[in-house]
Amino acid sequence: MMHIVRLSLIAAAALILCAPPASAQPQEPIGPFAADVRVAVPNFNEDADIAGALGVGLDNLPGRGLGLSGGAHWYLGRLGRVTLGLGGEILIARGSRTLEPADEGGPEGPTVTTRVSVVSPQVSLNFGTGRGWSYVTAGLGWAGFRTERADDPVAAAPSRPRVLNYGGGARWFAKEHLAFTVDLRFYAVNAQEAAAGRPVYPKTRLMVISAGVAFK
Repeated sequence: MMHIVRLSLIAAAALILCAPPASAQPQEPIGPFAADVRVAVPNFNEDADIAGALGVGLDNLPGRGLGLSGGAHWYLGRLGRVTLGLGGEILIARGSRTLEPADEGGPEGPTVTTRVSVVSPQVSLNFGTGRGWSYVTAGLGWAGFRTERADDPVAAAPSRPRVLNYGGGARWFAKEHLAFTVDLRFYAVNAQEAAAGRPVYPKTRLMVISAGVAFK
């Protein structure tokens, strides 16, 4: 994750240094529309209750994953220095961990995989101009979340838990319609009750950092 953060900061600095002076830039408004696609790196909580239900140790649970996120926002208008936006986002990610053999030549430990998917409408507050802006967003949507062993997958969930997401980021437009974008977001996923072939999943919070390209 730190490698991606460093790359994001380097790219953002390069875009800022290559941009013309602010006095030479037209102060165009944000919007009316922007969409982005990002590579996402989620951090998963290592929960003792989930490990116990799967019959594995905490060190067998994946702590990090990889996926894709994206979204789109429509900008409704400016209120002073703030531009209000409405839109939504999608996140799909997974991570897995297989324990090394306890003894040389012995069998590997079980592979445990965590998968998460999120669909959520969002409200955004945006600060800046059409050449680049920062934002904070929040939304309430639906998630799919499960951790399972590869040799004993769990049953499908009877319903999707609610998820609150909040965070912020920025977009820097090096070209008129193409930008570099970074985002840091937290997801609070509601608990899921036990069902046939499926253990209890307690309430969890994920941190996801992502970087990619934006279009307007």
